[in-house]
Amino acid sequence: MCGETELREDGRIWYQGMCHCGSIKFEAAASPDVTLTECTCLICYMSGHRELMVSDDRFRLHRGKERLREYRFANCIADHTFCIVCGVRPFYKPRSHPVGFISVNARCLDLSSAKSITIVEFDGKNWEQNISSGKHIISK
Repeated sequence: MCGETELREDGRIWYQGMCHCGSIKFEAAASPDVTLTECTCLICYMSGHRELMVSDDRFRLHRGKERLREYRFANCIADHTFCIVCGVRPFYKPRSHPVGFISVNARCLDLSSAKSITIVEFDGKNWEQNISSGKHIISK
């Protein structure tokens, strides 16, 4: 995932990302002071998804769209995607913001150029009761 760090005019950094096998490559723009959400819902917990939620204009998919498959469950709002080669879930369309946002798995990003990383927990086991708590955030 090495490469030059590209700084946006708004001070955000384009962080490079990929799935385990490299079939899917992408980048997401976020603040040098990164805040990630660790959700305790079953799918995030089991897959190790640590969320960096960004608006669509702060996400670029460079390679691998044809190797992504979707997985939907329960109310079918969230559009979870995974690589058909290695099985990693690099990003998805979240239930909390199904239009205009991407939930990037920060574990798939090279965050070495981040100034700081803060992790906040979101009680996703009780999603319905906690979504209005404000802890499920859009990254700066």
